[in-house]
Amino acid sequence: MQSMNSGEWSQYGEVNAIIDKLISAHKQIFRDKLVGYYLYGSLVWGGFDISSSDIDTLCVLTSKVTAEEMKQLKLVHEEISDNHPMWNDRIEVHYAPQSGIKHFRTTSFIMGNISPGEPLHLISAGIEWIDEWYCVQEYAVTLFGIDKSKVIPHIEREEFIRAVCEYARSFQERIRTYKQSCYSQSYGILTLCRALYTLKCGEQISKPEAAEWTKNYLPEYKDVIEDALVWRKERDAAGRNAEETYALAEKFVDDILMRFFNPQEGAEVREF
Repeated sequence: MQSMNSGEWSQYGEVNAIIDKLISAHKQIFRDKLVGYYLYGSLVWGGFDISSSDIDTLCVLTSKVTAEEMKQLKLVHEEISDNHPMWNDRIEVHYAPQSGIKHFRTTSFIMGNISPGEPLHLISAGIEWIDEWYCVQEYAVTLFGIDKSKVIPHIEREEFIRAVCEYARSFQERIRTYKQSCYSQSYGILTLCRALYTLKCGEQISKPEAAEWTKNYLPEYKDVIEDALVWRKERDAAGRNAEETYALAEKFVDDILMRFFNPQEGAEVREF
């Protein structure tokens, strides 16, 4: 896919301004080290909610990000948060070396990362990132630099679905850590909705779209899914009792995992 023109990333003026700022800052900080910058997530595949969705991007470099570059990036992200407070903690950028992504199946690598709930920091990325790179492969648009096909080694759909199922199963334990946060509970519920859609339909869609699909597929969970959509927008607004809502979230996650993601029960039956 060809790079898009500046300011045409979305129908939202503030989102476009943020993306333009990121592109400009990355060009200035990394210069010839910048291989490409890519936009994916719900802004690309649909279902973007201006009040709650994130801006998801991948920045690919010729080598890993340095300590000095991390300092400069921290200032850029702080400036964006100050100028666009609505988007504080809603911008995701992975700063990955091209060679690391190329060999991610066999060797973990270090990359810079900022994402909702996580400040800018260095993380280790390996095979567990296959679902993320698949989404870049299938859906991303090139904001700057070389085409995404030249940075993402080809990932088969079956590999992606296996990774989604494995991540879904991790919520058997993850949900136990969400007792104090309605927003985290909504993340667990909506992630399982999207994983179930992927399992059944073989594609990735936004969490709100997957929630609507799951409400029709499993109407007995319509109320708890609608609650999760509200909790997602509130982001733990005062007055919501997370300990009371936790029982609903736990029951949903446990049931979905047992019915659809338990290999011993013959799960992972796909219909596409």
